[in-house]
Formats: sequence, C-alpha cells, structure tokens
Amino acid sequence: MYNFLVAYGDDAWEHRAYAYDRTRYLEYTDDSLKAELRALNASTIERLKSFPTLFTCEGEDGPVCVGYIRKIQPRIQDILIEYDFDQNVPPFTFSQLRPVLARIGLHGWGMNRTHWAVKDDDLFDTLASVGLVEDSYRGESPPPGRIEDMRFRVALSFPGEKRDYVAAVATELKKILGRNAVFYDRDFTAQLARPNLDTLLQRTYLRADLVVAFLCAEYEEKAWCGLEWRAIRTHIMGKNDHAVMFMRFDQADVSGVFAHDGYVDLEHHTPQEAARMIIERVRLNSLPRTPF
Repeated sequence: MYNFLVAYGDDAWEHRAYAYDRTRYLEYTDDSLKAELRALNASTIERLKSFPTLFTCEGEDGPVCVGYIRKIQPRIQDILIEYDFDQNVPPFTFSQLRPVLARIGLHGWGMNRTHWAVKDDDLFDTLASVGLVEDSYRGESPPPGRIEDMRFRVALSFPGEKRDYVAAVATELKKILGRNAVFYDRDFTAQLARPNLDTLLQRTYLRADLVVAFLCAEYEEKAWCGLEWRAIRTHIMGKNDHAVMFMRFDQADVSGVFAHDGYVDLEHHTPQEAARMIIERVRLNSLPRTPF
C-alpha cells in the first residue's frame, strides 16, 4: 500500500509540513481501506507512516516526489503531517506515470482536488517497472525515521546475552505497533554508529512512552545497560512509574531495583506472551489518567 497525497500549488511540498482538512482524508480510497484506516488512533498512524508516499500537486504540471510521512498530528479540523523525500529518487513528472496510472489506482478527477488517499498497490514495484526507481527498491522495507526526531511508544533495554528472546518480543511488538514505534537497537544500527552515542541513547529512552527493562545478572554488568538505566531511573525519580516496565530473567540483584518493585517473571512466559503484556501497558498509557 502507499499514501497518495495531492496538494494545492506547485510549491506546496517545499516546507516539509502540510495540513489536510479532515474531510479530505481517505478521499478516492477503496471502502475496505477506509474502514481499516478511518480512526486515526496510534496504530493507524504507525501504519500510515510505514507506507511509501507519492507527493503530487493539483493538475499534472507539478513535480512528483517519493518519500515517507514521518509525523501525523490529528487536530480538531485538520491533520498536520511532516515528511521526508527519498533523496535517492529524483522528482519526476506526472506524464511519466501515465503508463501505470490504472495499476496504481489514479483515475477520474483525483488530480484536480487536494486530498489524501491510500492505494492498495506495491508502489515501488510499479515505479521500477517504468524506470522511475531502481530495481533494488522492489520489495524494500521502509527506512526508519531519524532517531533524533522519533518518540517511541516502546524502548527495549537488555543485555546482549538475552538478544534472542528480546528480538522475538520486538518482532511481535512491531507487528502490532509498527516498526517506527519500537526502539530495538538492531533496527537502527546505521544511526547508532556515531560519536556521543551515550547521550543519544539516554535521550531516546527518556522520550519513550514506555521503557521495558529486561533485568538479569548480565544487565547489572553491562556498561551500556547502565547508561540506559540512568534514563529509567530519571523516569522513576520523576514519579513516572507508568513509563517503566520491569521484566526479569532471573532474581539477580540490580542496583536501584527493590524487593517491592513489581515485575514480570519471564521464566513463565514466552516472548509472544511478554509482547502481549507490553502492548497492554502501552494501551493503558494512552488512556487519560485520573488525578488522585
């Protein structure tokens, strides 16, 4: 699937942000997709961000660009989006799309009206068939956003010795929440290869809606886990208990974790079960909290 965005004015996409009237969302979209995507909840937003996007202008004269939506903010009367273009795909003209218009679902008066549609088609496969993107794009997974700009719904903190289990948890989480909603280090390997990684990691964990710490003897021993733990302790000291979830592989002492702190005992749960419990916490965190 892909997002098909039409905006007014040839310069509409020069500002990296655009607002659509809510009534224009999902115009020229099949009814089955409308039913799936109508409610702009967190899960739907992550799905939309995972789709490649065609950025076009009303009429057929403006440039057509390819990229991804990076942020979606529903407001009372409109929907604000922020986006990036794929710098490896040069802009092209609408006339270059003519051989595949029927295949990608562009028809009627759609190009004469500002709107946001979602189309059920493999965009990159179609564009590659007419030489608008390289063949290497066929079947490509969407790239992650810039980690500095992202606020994850879940961030996973764990020692490498437990990677197999945590990787399985991350896979389940991403199926439900979307790839860009979960911070699992190997999904961001290229972006983590930089100086001052300690500062970036602490900021990433501090901004996450929920940090899940997989505690064990190895967790206490690892320097990187210690850096992540600083951010977790900041949540706890700020009385943001809802933003932290403990899971244990064993009963080893971990500095700063006390006997009265609650946790999930992973000796009795599969990765799939652990993921379901994390999803439960994420969904509870999205509900308004009642003040005491």
